[in-house]
Order: sequence, then structure tokens, then C-alpha cells
Amino acid sequence: MASPITPKNPPRPALIATDEKSSGFAFITTTYRWPIIVTKVIDDVYKTCHEIDPSKEPEKEKEGKDIIDSIALLKYEMQRKKSLTPIEDEEPDIKTWSEVFNHFREENWYSAPWLFTECYLYRRISSIFAKTEYWRNYDPFFRQKEETFKASVAAIIELAKRIDELISNQDYDKRILFHELAQISLWGNATDLSLLTNLSYNDIKKLQSTDAKALEESEKNILSNDLEKSWDKLSHYQQKRIDFVLDNAGFELYGDLIFADWLIQMGYASEIYLHVKRIPWFVSDTTPNDFNYLLSSLKNNSLSVSSDEKLYLEKLAKRWQEYIDNDKWILKSDYFWTSPYSYWHLKEQAPELFSDLSKSSLVIFKGDLNYRKLVYDCKWPTTTPFKEAIGPLATEKFAPPILALRTNKAHVIVGLPGGIEEKLSATEADWMVSGKYAVVQFNEGNQ
Repeated sequence: MASPITPKNPPRPALIATDEKSSGFAFITTTYRWPIIVTKVIDDVYKTCHEIDPSKEPEKEKEGKDIIDSIALLKYEMQRKKSLTPIEDEEPDIKTWSEVFNHFREENWYSAPWLFTECYLYRRISSIFAKTEYWRNYDPFFRQKEETFKASVAAIIELAKRIDELISNQDYDKRILFHELAQISLWGNATDLSLLTNLSYNDIKKLQSTDAKALEESEKNILSNDLEKSWDKLSHYQQKRIDFVLDNAGFELYGDLIFADWLIQMGYASEIYLHVKRIPWFVSDTTPNDFNYLLSSLKNNSLSVSSDEKLYLEKLAKRWQEYIDNDKWILKSDYFWTSPYSYWHLKEQAPELFSDLSKSSLVIFKGDLNYRKLVYDCKWPTTTPFKEAIGPLATEKFAPPILALRTNKAHVIVGLPGGIEEKLSATEADWMVSGKYAVVQFNEGNQ
């Protein structure tokens, strides 16, 4: 009899940082990327402490210095391959974390599964802030998200004009537009702040090109492409519920909302649920505050745009605010999205969330981390069918249709035609992690 699937016993061998050959990016991430990310958190808190008047807020300043010391200790533990230590706080999800931690009590940052250690890192950072009085709602990644969003202004204006044109003229071929907008949502993930530690303004503009020719070229890099299969399903929808399990804030979120706007305007959806993270997560993941910041940026003219361009943004912001006010867009957050669990465990660990998602006609999972959690972050053969790799989410009764939009940034990928892995590995050693290639994968569900 097969052993039950658990974080300690995944369906295939887990990616771990000690396995440099088959999990090379996990090693690079643990050894090089995480220390940079943690150092940036320290720098951010230091900047904020420097802005505090100690004569007026001495307790806040002291807490800030204590936070810096705690995060520096975390960095030390990580770089010295120390054993993982339990998370100790009083947050609502602590029981879940304690249960999963028990599987890895004897492990260190390199020997435990990469999916667990990466989630654990961000939950440890969150815990440090959660135990304070003056900093518990502080987002140490917000500055980075804000700066990158403001640097995206050219693409923001381009998309605002594009969606205005599409809504004003409904004679366009909707199938072609679906391909276009789904790709904008897909490739928006290219500006993932946890991966891009040195990003120039010109780099951002290049990554965020949304013209038709660029998208046509990009579609050639979708290695497993179920856009047509998902369009066949969606094109018959009338006033349905659609969910987005969101990934990054900033321009990627903006592209997702452009897509969601079009789905409402075309009548495919009457309500769209937008699932965000409860805590700052993986540097650039969307929190409720990030969502509100984006909307207020469009409303209050905080972006550097001309008076003509401002009108497009104001029109967009007005329509989006009406969606929120009229419950056409519904913002949701659940602690499951920031748990260490794969989505194989969604029904058992978050039964209310599963029940809610089962009411959806389509759940769109955005980005690399959501994909890793869908397929359990395992060493699957690349030709493994997507349906097999997502386990219970494909077969569980009432499981909704799923569409995964993912640019490849980790050594896990499924659903590829035979020969693709061999062909790309011969010419591009980093094809699995570079973000150049993507997958768009659909599963019918079991409703």
C-alpha cells in the first residue's frame, strides 16, 4: 500500500538545494539569491528607522533596530547551514506551520525541500514583524514594488489605451483578443522582484512590451500551450464566476486586472474573485495593500504621465472602482496561500476555500510559485501530463477547471511534448529557469 502524500513524502523526489545537478536553481537561490533578498530587507528597515524621529517615537525606533538584529541572525543561520528553528508567534496560521515544521525538525536550509524552506523563509520574516507593536503591518518589500511599478509607466499607459480601444469597439475577433490578453497576463510575470535583483528602466520596458508582434513572437516560447483549449471552454461562458489566484504586484497585477476587466466587459464573467496574500510574500506577491496602492495610483495621478494619458488612467480607475463597489471584483485572502502546503492538500487543509473555489467556472493560477505548488515542486519527468502532476485538484469531486499561466523559473515543469527537454537542454542550459519560456496548461476539473 502506498504511503500517504505529505510534505515529507511528496509524489516524486522533492527539489532540494543540496542537489546541485537536478535542482541547480534551488542551490543558487539558497546560496546567493536569499542572502541578497534578506540584506535588502535589512536595508529597507534601516531606511525607515532613519526617517523616525527618536524623540517622538523612541519605542518604534528601538523595535526597528531589534528587527534588524533578528533578520541579521536569520541571514547568519541560512548562510551557515544551521538547523531550521520553529516559528513561534501567535498568528492564526501558526498551528499549520508547527505541524509541517515537525516533518523537518532535523533538517537545515539546504537539506529540507526547497518549497518548504522558501515558504519558511518568508514566514520567518513575517513572524519577526508580527511580534512587534509598531511594525506588525509593515511590508519590507513595498518600496521595491512601488519603484518597479512607477518604472512601468510606459507599459501601463499602453495597456490602458489598448483596453479602452477593445471595450469601445467590440467587433474585434474575441479569440485573438483572448490570446493577446492571456499572454499579457502570462508574460507580466517576467518582472518578478524575487528573481531580478538588478533591474534598469530599459530592462523593465523591454520585459513589458505588449505590442502584437512581440506577443506573437513570445507565443512561440510557450512550450505547452493550452490557450486554445481554454478558449474553447471560456468562449461559451455567459456571466460566470472566474477566479484569479494572483502572483506579483505592480505591472503583473495591472496586466491581470486588464484581463479581468475584459472578461467582465465581454460578458464571460459577472464576478471575478481575486485571491491575494495575507502577508508580504516572495518579495513581490500581491497583498491587499498592493492592490489598493495600484488603484489609488491610477486615481490620484501619482504616475508621471501627460494630461491626455491621465484621462485613460482615470477612466480605468473609475471603472475598476465600480467593479469593487458593485461586487463584480471581490478581493479575497486565505492563509492557505501562504502556507507551506502544496495545492494537492487544498481540500484537506482549507476545506472552506476548496468549497468556495468549486463554485468557480475557471480558476486561473498565476506565476511560478503557484505552479510549483500545483505540481508539488517535484522532479517529475517533463512529459508527465499536467492532469497527473496536479493530483487531487484534477480528480477531486467538484474540483474546478484550472488554467495555469506560468513563466518558467524553477527546475520543475510538466506536460511537455517528447523531445522538447532534450532539444532545449542541448542549446540553453538555463531554459527551465530563465523566464524566457512558459507553459499555459488547462485541466477540465471534475464539476
